[in-house]
This record gives sequence, C-alpha cells and structure tokens, in this order.
Amino acid sequence: MKIKKLLVWVFAAGAVVLLAANAKNAVSYARSALNICFEMVVPTLFPFFICSGILIYSGFCELLAKAFQFCMYPLFRVSPAGSSAFILGIVSGYPLGAVTAGELYANSYLSKTEAERLLAFCNNSGPLFILGSVGIALYSDIRCGIALYIAHILAALTVGILFRFYGRKKHSAPPTIMTTPERSVGEIFDIALQNGIRNILTVCGAVLFFGVLSSLITDLIPSSGNISALISGVTEFVTGTVKVAGLDISMAKKLILTSVIVGFAGISVHAQVMAVIAKYNLSLAPYIIGKALHGVIAGLYMFIYLYAHPITEAVFEPSVSRSFAAASAFETVTAIAAVMLCVICALALYVKNYKTQKGH
Repeated sequence: MKIKKLLVWVFAAGAVVLLAANAKNAVSYARSALNICFEMVVPTLFPFFICSGILIYSGFCELLAKAFQFCMYPLFRVSPAGSSAFILGIVSGYPLGAVTAGELYANSYLSKTEAERLLAFCNNSGPLFILGSVGIALYSDIRCGIALYIAHILAALTVGILFRFYGRKKHSAPPTIMTTPERSVGEIFDIALQNGIRNILTVCGAVLFFGVLSSLITDLIPSSGNISALISGVTEFVTGTVKVAGLDISMAKKLILTSVIVGFAGISVHAQVMAVIAKYNLSLAPYIIGKALHGVIAGLYMFIYLYAHPITEAVFEPSVSRSFAAASAFETVTAIAAVMLCVICALALYVKNYKTQKGH
C-alpha cells in the first residue's frame, strides 16, 4: 500500500513540475483537448449516456438479463445478470460497463470472482464513438467505423472466453432475479440526466488532463510520429486516435493502430474505472490484463479483416475541425432512434404502472 501511495505522489509531483515548466505548451494542448471534447466526445457520447441511464433505471436491464442468460455462463462463466453490464458496455461506451458490473456485485447479483471476470471484457467503447467520431468524423468513411467496431466486439468476446478460466475454483453467486425499484418517468429522467452530466464531465476531464500530459511527455521524448501517436493512445485513447488519423501512413496501418488503441482504452479510462470500482474492493488486475489483451487481439482481428477486405484511403483527409459537421447526419439518425427508444420505454413504464395501480 505504501508503494502505491509513493507511486501516486511521484506521479502527481512529476505532473506538476511538467505542467509548470511547460505552461505555454500546456495551455495550447489543453485548447486542442477541449476542441476534441466539444467536437467529438460530447456530441457523440452525452446523448447516449442519457438514453443508457433511462434504460438502466426503467428496468430494461431485467429484459437483457433474461434475453442473454442462455450464453453468459456457458461462454464466460458469469451469472446471467452480468449480461446487462456486457450489453450496456458495448452499446454505450466507457466506463458504463465497469460501473454496471460494480453495481451488480454490490447488489449480490454476482460473486466477487464473477465481477472481476466480467470487468475484464465488459468495459468497451461504444458504437457512437467508433462509428461516428472515428469512422465518419476522422476518416469520412463509415466502412472504417464498421470494421473497427466488428474487430472491437469480437476481441471483447474473445477476452471474455479466455477469462472464463480466471478463478475457476472459486464459487459463483447463487441465481438471483433482477428487480428495479418503481420510479416515475420524471425520476428516471432526472437520475439519468444527473448521471449523464457527471459521466461526460468525468470523461472530458480525463481527456483534457491525460491529453495535455501525454503531449508534454511526447515533446520530451525524441520519437517518430508513429511512436508519438502510440504514446498518446496509451495515455488517452481519444487523443491517440486523432493523432493516428493524421499520420502519413497507409489506411490499413492507421486502422490497425486505432483498433489497438481503442481496445486498450488508455490510462485515462483506466483511471476512471479505478475511481468507480474502488468502493467495491474488486481486484483490477483482471481488468488491466483484459484490456491489454483486448488491444492486441483487436489489432489482430483488424489485420485479418483488412487482409480479406482491403479498405483504401478515405475520400476526405481527416480533420478534427470538421468532425461535428461530418458526423451530423449519423448523429441525427442516432438521436431520432434514441428518442424513439426512450418514448417506447416511457410508454412501457406507463402501462406497467397503470396495470399495477389497476390491480390494487
């Protein structure tokens, strides 16, 4: 424990010295990171955070648990309740999968071993970021986003299957039935809105801090553009994907590097997960190892995909400044679908409450 504290103190002190010694560059890098947040992160993630919250607190996770209970234990040795964390993790993005896994463990739906096993593969990047921010905004080609998302999800499933052997001699939680407290539509939206704001601020804060720090570190290390982009990706994956898109290399190499970076997620995401999981006293070793494997396997799947289906250069040169305009059509369609889904959930909740009141 003392060693961990010492490492934290050294990191914090080093960061302060680095920021103070390079104040001018730090301000410039902070502006670039804020542009990434305003033009890529917030437009593609915040609406989905709200919709995901509505689904969670309206009881939709109960349906997910029932729908995917046939495969969770045979494939991953995780109780069926864990399906909600995995599904939400692959459709909403970092760090909702880890948050859901922690809540499932806290409510005794999973054993400690199952929760740690689930953490290794349930915390993933969402389709809005990969398809919208990366595929359309950065590469102006939805095919790139689709290929990246396919490789990303297949890698997550592969890691989950590999980690079914983690802690296999330890017990699993007894079967439980998921129950969601009865809430009004207003309460559900209020909780989802507050959590969405907190999550997007956490994500943007991590992008800003680690984006500036990684840029300052790469300035000190004499390296090529490729190494600089990888260092940024290891530190903060959004900044890393933007830098990879601007490299003077082939499209295939860009997509493979991007797949590795998005799969690993970066230290900024890991810091977010550490923050939300700390109160549950779960080991983070399976999570860190799982994300490292995820990055490598996703890059391998991307290589295989590109070997079978080559993707040539994008029609337009990637540009962060055009990201919001390039992704507007995709986000409009997504927003309409999300609103319709929320309306359906609201109607289902209303019908459920009406039947309950009528029964009494």
